[in-house]
Amino acid sequence: LRYHGMSPVLSQLYHDGIIDAVSVEQTAVFDAATQFARVEGILPAPESSHAIRVAIDEALKCKETGEEKTIVFGLTGTG
Repeated sequence: LRYHGMSPVLSQLYHDGIIDAVSVEQTAVFDAATQFARVEGILPAPESSHAIRVAIDEALKCKETGEEKTIVFGLTGTG
């Protein structure tokens, strides 16, 4: 896979504060992918599984704080 951190567009979005970089534990990613596959019937690619984990975490954070937010994530891959 290509290293996305070298993308000029992605780097500019990060520099401008439009997006954030987030790291997640691998086992948490696997759990999110399994949950997503069971609920949606779609087996997500590994890259998308990371985005799913972060989207779930963000939704749980909003649930705790009562914040209403639209959460968008990318589901890509050839899986």
